[in-house]
Amino acid sequence: MDLIKHRFLLLPFFTILVAFCLDKLLLLENVHTYFSKSLSDINYIQKNDLYEDLKLYLANPKREKVLVYFGNSRALLFNNDYIQRRYPGWILFNFSVPGGKSDYTLQWMEKFAKDEVKPDFILFEHSVELYNSVASLKVDETLTNGLDVSFVLKHFSKFTTDEISTLIAKRMFRAYQYRPKLEVIIGRAKNKETFLYPYRDLRNNLYSDLEKGKGSALTPGTHEAVLPQELLKKSAAGDFQSYLVPFQFSHSTLEFLENSIDLSKSLGVPSAVIWVRLSLPYMDHIRSQKISVALGKEGTVYDEWFPEIRKFHERKKIPLWNMNDDKSYTCNEFSDAGHMSPSCYDAYTDYIFKNLVSL
Repeated sequence: MDLIKHRFLLLPFFTILVAFCLDKLLLLENVHTYFSKSLSDINYIQKNDLYEDLKLYLANPKREKVLVYFGNSRALLFNNDYIQRRYPGWILFNFSVPGGKSDYTLQWMEKFAKDEVKPDFILFEHSVELYNSVASLKVDETLTNGLDVSFVLKHFSKFTTDEISTLIAKRMFRAYQYRPKLEVIIGRAKNKETFLYPYRDLRNNLYSDLEKGKGSALTPGTHEAVLPQELLKKSAAGDFQSYLVPFQFSHSTLEFLENSIDLSKSLGVPSAVIWVRLSLPYMDHIRSQKISVALGKEGTVYDEWFPEIRKFHERKKIPLWNMNDDKSYTCNEFSDAGHMSPSCYDAYTDYIFKNLVSL
């Protein structure tokens, strides 16, 4: 077919190309701050600088011991000043990000292995919600903010068709992810001092705090208060329905984690996996409420999930630091059903390092 004579056939391709280029223009920091609302992407952006910082720090012969933590939004608020006062000789490089999943962890571990980056200990994380392949509310932040397309192609068989579709739609066309609203753009353009500049300051300040905290920082908007019991129960019921009903165990999530553990062993770096404390009302749903956990089967999320995890740890011979079944951990102050209040972070830190130094 002679395309010169039928140039109109090129119009769809030209339209897609123009849309693609305009979409990339929208992602410029001083452009997308006119309509975006999230701060979580800052955590992902900063981790690239954190990695370079880590490599330089490990090359220092007078350095302290390094703990690297791969977690999610339940592990963002650590304080290295507290760690160095209570556990001198240790420093934490925190690679935790909002929505952090085991695929994102493996992407970093492959870089650690390639560059022979060897911290003194690596702490991985279990989050029961991220093992649910049929959740009503999907956690897709690693797909939209963290994973390289090359990594997804390399491990293509471990991703579902929905995840691949999400990656294509939200990574190729970020406007689909952010869904810019004209009224927001106009409002920020008209009231820059009130809306636009403060939002840019929030983003810049968060990045700066993450730099100072070696990947840990209190994200603006994080609830510092302790949620009252009645509100905590409502939060627990909502999160349970959104993230865990129905439940179907995701073996690919465990495979990604296993690959990361194997890479840690190949580097000669000891590791463990932590199941971070959840609120008591939330755990009550997980332990006792019967739901659909497989085709034609009912049971509790705990009974469906935890035996698989226990068998995995026995097979891999890697420690499991289970904060939810460990009666020695007693801080139960929560900002919402799944996130400990900042008031518990000293106890949380103590739990980690007491387990670490006892190995």
